[in-house]
Amino acid sequence: METQKPKIAMYVQRTFGDKLNATFDFIKENWKVLLKYVTYLLLPVSLIQALSMNGLMGMMLGTADPAVVEAMFTDSGQVVTFVSYYGLLLLISLIGTNLLGALVYTLMRLYNEREQRLSGIEFGELKPLLYRNFKRLFSLTLFAIFMMVLIGLVIGVLASLVSSFSVLFVFLLLLVGLLLLAPLLLWGSIYLFEDISLMKAFSKAFRLGFATWGGVVLMAIVMGFLASILQGVTTMPWYISILVKTFFIASDAGNGIGTSAGYNFMLYLFGVLQAFGAYLAMIFYLVGLAYQYGHAAEKMDSVRIEEDINHFDQL
Repeated sequence: METQKPKIAMYVQRTFGDKLNATFDFIKENWKVLLKYVTYLLLPVSLIQALSMNGLMGMMLGTADPAVVEAMFTDSGQVVTFVSYYGLLLLISLIGTNLLGALVYTLMRLYNEREQRLSGIEFGELKPLLYRNFKRLFSLTLFAIFMMVLIGLVIGVLASLVSSFSVLFVFLLLLVGLLLLAPLLLWGSIYLFEDISLMKAFSKAFRLGFATWGGVVLMAIVMGFLASILQGVTTMPWYISILVKTFFIASDAGNGIGTSAGYNFMLYLFGVLQAFGAYLAMIFYLVGLAYQYGHAAEKMDSVRIEEDINHFDQL
């Protein structure tokens, strides 16, 4: 009988290599559960996302003709259609990304809390925590978007006041902003794993993030690079199909392959594959940041030691 490996603890100080190993080990151990629930929740989102994405791309392909461009900006119906496709794509992408983050962190939290890990877990068991995490992550995302818009406006105003060095000034401001905002990559993990308010999670993200700034940035870069490679694999069929369709439209070929119903249906299926593949690839990024948060929390707050003491008092 095969001996089960020890549970991958969340709150442990790890080297960067150990954090990578913990990420891959968690996904390897629970890939069936992850794939099951990601398919259950994100495949319907991907179906809608592919519709909006292909509709938007179809309109953009027509802009190669100057007459079509002029018609788009003079025909109110075309403008409404374009804005509708673009708005739907943004909304669905926002919902899908937040739903994925809520699902992954729900499963990770239950993995740590359940004695049997994720073995035999049913949707009804994770539904309450999933709903709570989705609401929290969605509110966090909206607040973060508001912050980004506000920061962008401030940078724009400051750049306009320094006209002679505006380009360099904006570049330096963006660089400093990225360095200062890097700790906020832990914001979502803190807010979903801990029962604290949004602003307390915000301040704690800065405290933990600056204390482990190098690890946060390196984890984001490595996992983001890995996710981009995986996403590129699933995006390639859709991208090649778009290029082929663009070629047929530009060459004005009479065979109508690029505009046929069969070809458009194939393009839609590839769009679903691209959207769903992007969500699957994002799992590596989310799990990696979660273990980076666990490392930072243990290093700064000794969370695991406090939990052990609490459990000892309950015996």
